[in-house]
Amino acid sequence: MKPLKQENIKELTEKVLDLVAKTAVEIGHRSDAQTLASLSKIFAEDLIQEKRFGNMTFNQIQDAFRQGVRFGKDEPFLNIRTFYKWVYAQKKLVDNAYYEVHTLGKPKEKNIYETIKTRKHTRTY
Repeated sequence: MKPLKQENIKELTEKVLDLVAKTAVEIGHRSDAQTLASLSKIFAEDLIQEKRFGNMTFNQIQDAFRQGVRFGKDEPFLNIRTFYKWVYAQKKLVDNAYYEVHTLGKPKEKNIYETIKTRKHTRTY
């Protein structure tokens, strides 16, 4: 998956729209299509323009939303501020994992972020 800074704005906006619509269903929020489209366009532009998000991937954004909806401390709202909270929390997790592996030399397998990703993708139901 390519970093956000390399994403095409139109394609990213479509991906964000799907993510925002799914999130709206998950939190039980009813919103019209125009509002969802506007939120998606604004947030997609933010993801590309914010230098601090440039090296993140869209998969990491999806993980941020999933974690935010299910485990966030605050009541989830469908707005840009909430999206930023979720992405910042995910970025902190990813940055800490990178630091542990690449600076401290900890094994990748022992890293909490890798453990979460592996567990999530290999779990059988």
